[in-house]
Amino acid sequence: MRDTIARFFAAGALLALAALPAAGQVISVEPRFYDFGTMKQQESRTTFLEVANRGAGLLIIANVEADCGCTVPTLTTSRLAPGETTRIEVRFDSKKFHGKQHKTVKIHSNDPQNPVVDVMVSADVLTPLVIDPPTQRIGFTRALVGSEQSGRVAFTATEQDLQITVDESRKGLFDVRAINGLDGDPRRAALEVVLPPGAPAGRHRDNVRVKTNLADFATVDIELSAWRYDVLAAMPEEVNFRFKPSFKQDVRVAPTEKGTAFKITGAEIDLPEITVVVDETIPNVETLVRLTGTPIGGDDPRAVANRGRIEGTLTIRTNLPDLPTLTVPVKYMVRQ
Repeated sequence: MRDTIARFFAAGALLALAALPAAGQVISVEPRFYDFGTMKQQESRTTFLEVANRGAGLLIIANVEADCGCTVPTLTTSRLAPGETTRIEVRFDSKKFHGKQHKTVKIHSNDPQNPVVDVMVSADVLTPLVIDPPTQRIGFTRALVGSEQSGRVAFTATEQDLQITVDESRKGLFDVRAINGLDGDPRRAALEVVLPPGAPAGRHRDNVRVKTNLADFATVDIELSAWRYDVLAAMPEEVNFRFKPSFKQDVRVAPTEKGTAFKITGAEIDLPEITVVVDETIPNVETLVRLTGTPIGGDDPRAVANRGRIEGTLTIRTNLPDLPTLTVPVKYMVRQ
């Protein structure tokens, strides 16, 4: 009998303790998983997470973050007293995704037992046209002038046969052509892009518009970029003295790859007010082309004719058959 009474009081004590709030702060988040359902590309949807403090201490939400820029959580209140609640807005942008997407929102707080709460969100993104790469960009790696580079963008229609057409790139820097029926599949096509050997040195950006027979994807713009370099480089690539009362500038000429033997055989500029001196500081490593001088006056006929904008070209001669000259634009301003 005594054992029965003791067990009764022990059970009652446990129930009483369970009814009391936790001694410290306790975070509660609902829901822990949310499905945005079926979405189209470039569509945005929003949901809310309910966050509560189920403990007796002050709950502090230190940070809310997502593992992808497509998912943006927004917190309005970061400090919750016992029993208080708040909401976190979660916005998902389907961007150019395709297929089932799973993202994670992490909620960091001072809950000692559960400092990080993960909330999973998902969506099924549908599109009539899958593009690979989904960034719709082709970026060629840095390459020497005279080389040829090629790349490809693949297109797959999900609901019907696909036909694409393409004209030349906007600036005409890249050679482009359309391939339909890729790998014998009428729903697949490709854009082939070639950077020809004759492309000049420098960083190049261009784009091409692909036309399709799909109503929801009538056109697709593809960004193109490349970086071609010569065996020698001049730095800076342009000299601009602006309104300086006197000129003093070194143009450094150096090989772009170690081990390249070269020699600067001379240099001249088509601005008579600027003097050019070649200084071979370290053979086969660095040569400095030194520019010094004084600007012409504001009443000089050249200044008057060009409204104070003086422009010329520094020509640097080398002993390399593949790169006999380097040119550097030189400009300055004259007050009138």
